[in-house]
Amino acid sequence: MTSLAEQLKRLALPQNDPSLLSRAEAASLLFDCKEAAAVDRDTFFAIGCTGLDELMGIDPSFEAFQSSLFSSMSKGLERSVQTKAVNQQLDQNISLFLIHLSPYFMLKPAQKCLEWLIHR
Repeated sequence: MTSLAEQLKRLALPQNDPSLLSRAEAASLLFDCKEAAAVDRDTFFAIGCTGLDELMGIDPSFEAFQSSLFSSMSKGLERSVQTKAVNQQLDQNISLFLIHLSPYFMLKPAQKCLEWLIHR
């Protein structure tokens, strides 16, 4: 490999790395690690949104997270290329969500939400 090719490889954006698209195992709360590797992002997102909808039926205050952690824009968000400020705000949103979710951890809808966050 030439020096230029090596430099370009180091500068490649993480979301463009083909090795990230195929994997043998993936972390999951609801699926076996091999099963989770075969599930696509849209499916994980749908599972998370379903869980959030079910939680909003129990506690309407979960609606506050619908426009941030569970928005369609969150599907394409890559933390590794975001600014420090964006990542700090995301960390705050996740922390607030987890605190809010803690009384419901044992419920299936909460686990569906967590599946989305684990995947992302």
